[in-house]
Amino acid sequence: MGIVWRILIIVLLAVAATLPRPAAGTTMQRAGLVVRLGLDEVVTRCVAFGEERISGATLLARSGLAVATSTDPSYGAFVCGIAGVGCPADNCLCAYPPSYWHYWLRQPDGWRSSPVGASTRTLSDGDVDGWVWPTGDVDGSVPPPALTFEQICPTERPWRLWLPLLVR
Repeated sequence: MGIVWRILIIVLLAVAATLPRPAAGTTMQRAGLVVRLGLDEVVTRCVAFGEERISGATLLARSGLAVATSTDPSYGAFVCGIAGVGCPADNCLCAYPPSYWHYWLRQPDGWRSSPVGASTRTLSDGDVDGWVWPTGDVDGSVPPPALTFEQICPTERPWRLWLPLLVR
């Protein structure tokens, strides 16, 4: 085998060894997130986590979306803004009334408004949370789009490294 092939194989194996993978014995859970930012703008995220359960606030924080929050000693944490929509953290109720982020929970029969805050809500594998910012014809009583967990978090195919070994 030529020196070029040997170097190429060593480089590819070194790269493969650095790819992230769960620790041995770790089962990755996934939860979905649906955020309606406006009348026609909806973003979804599939968030993987190693814990058995996470809070709705943790799901939102790990989604990769920019999140602005504020904490009130009497009322707890507020979600002020998501992905640049809503209010800044230093003026969380800038649009109140009537605009604030509405928190929704996906149930087998559809969405329902959350009776608890995102810090209190716990999610496990397969759960979906939603957030709606009222704009135009969409008020907070209109739930997020009826997306299922499978639509947000499609089954992943495990990656495989195929390395042809050429031997003389």
